[in-house]
Amino acid sequence: MNRLMRISIITFILTVCFSFSLHADLDQKFEARFRTQVSNFLNTLDESQQKECLQPMDLKTRWHKQYTGGKREGIQIKKLNAEQKTALQTTLKMVLSDYGLEMAETVARQDGAQGLDKYYIACFGDPRKGDDPFAFRLCEHHLTIVHLVIKGGKISEFGPILLGANPPVLWEKDEALLMQAWKANDNKNILEKGSGISSRLMKGNKGIFYSELNSNTQAIIKQAWSHRISIFTPAIQHRLNDLQTTRGGWDKSRVSFYNQAAEKRSTDGGMWDFKCALPGMVWDFESSRGHIHMSLCVHPLVKK
Repeated sequence: MNRLMRISIITFILTVCFSFSLHADLDQKFEARFRTQVSNFLNTLDESQQKECLQPMDLKTRWHKQYTGGKREGIQIKKLNAEQKTALQTTLKMVLSDYGLEMAETVARQDGAQGLDKYYIACFGDPRKGDDPFAFRLCEHHLTIVHLVIKGGKISEFGPILLGANPPVLWEKDEALLMQAWKANDNKNILEKGSGISSRLMKGNKGIFYSELNSNTQAIIKQAWSHRISIFTPAIQHRLNDLQTTRGGWDKSRVSFYNQAAEKRSTDGGMWDFKCALPGMVWDFESSRGHIHMSLCVHPLVKK
């Protein structure tokens, strides 16, 4: 190996290591940067707008799970001016990937041309008050997203993230991957009677352990999880994977399909549901109501 080649290899290695180090450093500072950005957004609002947007951190309805449309806590996006919408867009892009933002807008447009303008932005707690915990949320019909809680300098809770589509012509890849998982599965105990209602946690004795599935089914379910969280930026995906590991990881995850075999798309009359759960955590897919509901929730664990 000549000297020039050795120098090139060493330079490449140092560049890669620096890139990983820089990414890790930025990743560790996400919560602080997000707090600053939400604060910047709030500072663009006038007094009456802030009164609408800011809500108590302990408001019980913060965890309310509602797919149907209607009034929510917060301020409607249509009430924001151009400067405020720009600040909001910057905030959303810290959490949502390009794909996630595109899907959010697509879901919103199923209700009409106004799209996200009729959706509500709420901030529970005030991020401008030192290190006080706060939660930031965007929600309305078939879309509750960008709902994360920052406490003690890190994300401590996530969601409920609620997604949907009526007519059920969206989320095709999520649906297709879970149908592939059903087809690859050979464990007869994976199907439960009744509906697996979206956003409800799975009871501890329900479902089968992920480890009881064959390797092909396991791989497809992991792929379905990765695709589900691809609506978020890498920093958020990293934190969701950490939360999943903290709750027990794949070995402790329970998996179940409900109602009927996952052999038809919802648009073709398929009425099946799916859940993958850990203590205080669930991600799922529901089509047994004739259209699509999905959720992702990481609740705080209650100490016994």
